[in-house]
Amino acid sequence: MEENITENKTREIPAFLSWWQGGQRYVDNVADNGVKLNLPFEKNALYGDKIWEQLYPDIKIQYILGEEIFGNNKPLNLEIGIGNGEFIANMAVMKPEENYLGVEVFKKIFKLAEKRANKVEHGNIKIIQFDAALILRLMKDNSLNNVYVNFPDPWPKKKHKRRRLLKPDFMQLIASKLKKGGLMQIATDHDDYAEEINENIKEVKGIKSIYPSPYVRKVDDYFPTKYYRKFVNNEGAYFFRYEKI
Repeated sequence: MEENITENKTREIPAFLSWWQGGQRYVDNVADNGVKLNLPFEKNALYGDKIWEQLYPDIKIQYILGEEIFGNNKPLNLEIGIGNGEFIANMAVMKPEENYLGVEVFKKIFKLAEKRANKVEHGNIKIIQFDAALILRLMKDNSLNNVYVNFPDPWPKKKHKRRRLLKPDFMQLIASKLKKGGLMQIATDHDDYAEEINENIKEVKGIKSIYPSPYVRKVDDYFPTKYYRKFVNNEGAYFFRYEKI
């Protein structure tokens, strides 16, 4: 009995206490010979509590395979920061021949995304309420068709800029997960953040813009979410689309 109590106390300690962008805190916790992470989706959604209870110090976790999540080998796409789920749900409906995995860290807004995801009847959408840095790390290299990052938090105050998601290391991580010809697709309406992304992306190897310029202000094939309709002005947003080469 004492042995079980000790084990339980050890596992109550969070595996990851520090906080910074780029997923670097997870780099030593992913391994081919690690434990298989259990992903008990309820219909199309999985809350982070079900993941946290499996994590403990020094754990090694195996990679997640798309066919394990969806039960098929359809092309796999990932959206980081799904917000209320409007974008990913629309993509899943429009392209039933592809699978869509979405990640959102904030539980309150995730509940809205869950409602949308559960209305999609094609069986090609799954969403997870957790830190995207870990979920992205757990994707196999060269496994994703597209990675979408739509309107990430710009952290506009100078003292908070270090919290911005799209640092060079994180974008390099995204690039490593893309198949050859896959796209990293980023949208932001924040001028300063767009400038930073433009500078940071120059450090990322193995990708190139599909446009003659690093970004464009308007695209014809972007689904206008509620956020887009409310906040993007007539000049448009900043759309970065970079292909894995």
